[in-house]
Amino acid sequence: MSAKKCEPPPQDPIATPQKATFLRLGHKNHSQWNALGSASFILISGGMSLAWGAGFAVHSAHREQLLLTVHMQIAWYITAILGALFGAFYTHRLPQQPIYIFASCLVMASGILFLAWPECPGAIIAARYLDGLANGLVFVPALSTVGEIGVNEIRGLLASTVEQLSSNTGILMQLLYTAVWQADWNVVIVADQVHGVLSIIYGVIALALSVTLCVESPVHLLMRSNEQRAVVALRHLQRPYMVTSETLLRLDEHKQYVAAYREMCLGTSLRKGYPSVIKLLALRLLGILCLNFIICCALYETASQLVSSFHAWPYVVFGVLRFSGCFFVVVLMDTTGRKKPTLFGTFSTGAFAIAFANLFGRTPNMITALVMLFGLQFFVGVGQCASAVYLTEAFPLGIKPHLVAMVYIMELITRLLLCSFAPSIDGITNYFHVLGGLSMVFFLLGIFCLPETRLVTLAEAQIKFSKWFNKDF
Repeated sequence: MSAKKCEPPPQDPIATPQKATFLRLGHKNHSQWNALGSASFILISGGMSLAWGAGFAVHSAHREQLLLTVHMQIAWYITAILGALFGAFYTHRLPQQPIYIFASCLVMASGILFLAWPECPGAIIAARYLDGLANGLVFVPALSTVGEIGVNEIRGLLASTVEQLSSNTGILMQLLYTAVWQADWNVVIVADQVHGVLSIIYGVIALALSVTLCVESPVHLLMRSNEQRAVVALRHLQRPYMVTSETLLRLDEHKQYVAAYREMCLGTSLRKGYPSVIKLLALRLLGILCLNFIICCALYETASQLVSSFHAWPYVVFGVLRFSGCFFVVVLMDTTGRKKPTLFGTFSTGAFAIAFANLFGRTPNMITALVMLFGLQFFVGVGQCASAVYLTEAFPLGIKPHLVAMVYIMELITRLLLCSFAPSIDGITNYFHVLGGLSMVFFLLGIFCLPETRLVTLAEAQIKFSKWFNKDF
């Protein structure tokens, strides 16, 4: 009896191991982010260019030309489409490292043009061509292989960080330095030169990471029947850098994934990938509808009625809330999952869009309308975060790069169509009513159609996506 009394009380078997497991996973697998770090910084520059092209460039000497000159409007999107088409061809066929190095150099060249000739329209157009090409070249291989590089336990965190968090970081940086120049600080360089300096910094970091830490996808190497190099790649994607039983288990999992692809003909792959394309296009296009020139006009019209002259703070709050929505949800991708945040964010986006449409244009309610617009951006960040994870999980291996490129190109075409549309006050109201309605429709369909793919293999995730209906949470 006394011996039993002296025994220490039983400890909670869950709390401490969970914390240790999360820290251990982060320490052990941080090399997987390093392998795609160059793509992240290139996509940050792309986020800045997207915001610049959407009209968040009131500081720029070229804003009038951006609105009136078709060449300047389409430059970034055209080369991004060409880069994506090439990416669909070379992903899983050619080594990625040379492409990442080349894209990093393009981003640096773009930044140099912005920095050296900020007043020259031709230089700005050329810079946007280069940055668009860099982002198109990198987007498809990065989103195709991020799920192959990341382990199942952090695949969601890795994919959403590489694409969504990077893009929203670029948008935030664009809005922040826009705010600085709107505040009319006494500085010696013009705002477009700041864009150039930041692009050069991103390009240099991306180049350093691509030269030193880039690791090829082990799945790509197995598709080329190079098992020895696949083992070496897996060894470099974990700590400690040695072959362990876990390394061999991951190798076996990738072998099964590649074997399933080899047994699947093109027709079967297309049939299984078709539902995924429809779902992801609907989700990703909703995100595009929430950042374009119409949204920029709505922000300007709403904020300018609250103050005598348009100040910087609406830009800052707009960018910070969009980034925060994504940042807070990224860490939930492998715990709470993908489906719940997506549905919650989409429903909230729809509710805030409809509320804004009903309040916009009513002078006594403009402060409330502005709050609704800010809230909408926060929940866009929440609802779109998992779209990057879904991109890397949804498609059959044999045609994954092609379908990722298809979704990305459709996004770019939609952005291109919206960038030159200058709406009236009534047009903005109607636009937000449509946005709210589409968001609600997607929310209802998503309950039954979107799959939950946390902690499953890529092959299992793709099987879930190939079904039209998935009621799992």
